[in-house]
Amino acid sequence: MPGLSFLSKKSWHVKNMDNQERVWLAEQAKAAEDAKTKELAEQIKQEREAEELARIAGKKSGGDRGTSWMYEGGTAAAKEEEVEREAEEEVER
Repeated sequence: MPGLSFLSKKSWHVKNMDNQERVWLAEQAKAAEDAKTKELAEQIKQEREAEELARIAGKKSGGDRGTSWMYEGGTAAAKEEEVEREAEEEVER
């Protein structure tokens, strides 16, 4: 087919080295993403198993997963408000 030899010079041709490189890079990126997803799924599975074992054993579960720092200041803030109210009450007397 000598009349169709120009097709190999087209940008979309599958035998074009640039296209083959793009496909290879996309496949590598997909494989890396799949590996990362699989690793994260395994990590989540292990965490759930550890939580289940801790729950069965009766130990306190770490359900908050590191969010306790958000709630530590709650009692201190309440105490400050109480001190302010007492100060206002004393000023009003």
